[in-house]
Amino acid sequence: MKRLLLIIFSLSIISVYAQKEHYLYYALNNFNGTRVILASIVGSSNIPIDTAYRQSTGAFVFNNTEKRPVGMYKLVFNDTIYTELIINNEDIVIESDAKNIIQNMVVKKSIENKILFDYWKYALKVRDTISTLSFKRDKIEKRTYDSNHPEIIKINKHIEELNNEIFYYIERQISEYPKFFAPHLLKSYIIPSMEKYNKRNPKKQYSNEKEFYFNHFFDNIDFSDKRFVNSKVLFVSISDYIETFGKPASTSNYIKVIDNVMNHAKENDSIYDYCVNLFMRTFENSIWEEVMVHIIDNYYMKTNNGKPKLGVYYSNMSSRIKALKPGVKSPNIIMQDIFGNTINMHDIKAKAKMLIFYSSDCPHCIKSLPSIVEIYNMYKSKGLETIGIALDDSKEKWKEEINELNINWISISDLQGMASPIINTYNITTTPTIIILNEDNIIMTKPKGINDIHATLVELLN
Repeated sequence: MKRLLLIIFSLSIISVYAQKEHYLYYALNNFNGTRVILASIVGSSNIPIDTAYRQSTGAFVFNNTEKRPVGMYKLVFNDTIYTELIINNEDIVIESDAKNIIQNMVVKKSIENKILFDYWKYALKVRDTISTLSFKRDKIEKRTYDSNHPEIIKINKHIEELNNEIFYYIERQISEYPKFFAPHLLKSYIIPSMEKYNKRNPKKQYSNEKEFYFNHFFDNIDFSDKRFVNSKVLFVSISDYIETFGKPASTSNYIKVIDNVMNHAKENDSIYDYCVNLFMRTFENSIWEEVMVHIIDNYYMKTNNGKPKLGVYYSNMSSRIKALKPGVKSPNIIMQDIFGNTINMHDIKAKAKMLIFYSSDCPHCIKSLPSIVEIYNMYKSKGLETIGIALDDSKEKWKEEINELNINWISISDLQGMASPIINTYNITTTPTIIILNEDNIIMTKPKGINDIHATLVELLN
């Protein structure tokens, strides 16, 4: 009897687990292709993870979708036909037509995707209505030259009501389906409204839109929901935030942006890691070295994701950048010039020294160097010396570049190309890189543009 009960219990467990298997069934009419690729969406990346081939029914089927992390995915039929959908531990049955996937979409099974595509169909209709109203409003304004015309005021009110209805539509979906991802995803697309915020918070009202959006840009994104990692939302919104509030570009502005985002991201480890890595990729090969140090020291080294080798690499990078900050004595460079003479950079006498790290194979260097040659010729008589460090491995190419650009500054190289130890010593991540020293070989600046170069040289040479 006990054995029989055990067998029945075991079978019930197997049955339960079998019921948890899910599939994605997609039928696309007027599509003649034989395969479709399923890709996961992680930020700006679409990562192919599975392929399905046309079945005898004409549909494409992906099995075991329960093994996929909850989030947004893309079905790629060919270069021009694709669609996004949500995978979230449920069977998915969708039919559509290649002539217009969204308009012809019929979600036969999947609550998530029914919420998603019902919204898109609804939103498209609302947007079409708004476009028609906007066109009508513009015609009235051109005819009357009166932006306060009663008809225009009436149309603007109607447009506002339609925009509000989109927001309320999503709120209703969240209320009805609080545990599903689609409503929260849709809400993340809505830009927060300062007017609505002020009405809800009469004691904390904003009068400045820029200040409001700096503090409330992410109000409609739930940073505690790790499902957003598998979507475009974090990448797009954070990129927009950097673009908007990083201006004018400066170390302090970028650090403010990063700190504000990371303050939101601390609500979830997966989102925190994603944001750290996004900032690392954004700034690692940029001119904003102090920003990179801030990210490494304050965020990356606190996560490190169990990657000790990368931890050591970035820790060393942070140390190198700090060792090269303004006010610190520059590491010496001893290399040979084009004639085989040994040059000791610290021994060169000059009121100011401009180090240029470049490569003869670098198109950006070829474009930039003529301007640097002009600057050198402009300030040479006032006490500037320029040392060009060629990150080349071919003496012929190096020599050819010098002759083509008519370079008459000091040119040196160890002819080790990108394997040169000087790359690590000076933390060269892009070429050309320029560093300006004073007469005592103290680093004054790593200029971020031509104006920075002129300003520093004028200060040093006058």
